[in-house]
Amino acid sequence: MPVSNSSADPTGSLNVAQNATTEVPRTLTYDEKKAAEAAFRGEPFNPAWSTAARRVYEGILVAKGVRALESLTDEAVDVDCVVG
Repeated sequence: MPVSNSSADPTGSLNVAQNATTEVPRTLTYDEKKAAEAAFRGEPFNPAWSTAARRVYEGILVAKGVRALESLTDEAVDVDCVVG
């Protein structure tokens, strides 16, 4: 008779998490690796990199807690300084 592990995980979420990790991750492309390195080092994003590299870069910044992703856009932000 099998032993029930329901007391160890009353929510059943442990089984879901274990099943989700069985997928083999793919290898990052060259520009995705460069984007990851840049994000960890705090370096700017290279616009020549792919869309997938941008997702890697932004994902790392968000995971690190950096929310200033506006600086990654191509649009310039005008800021007026008024000295009084």
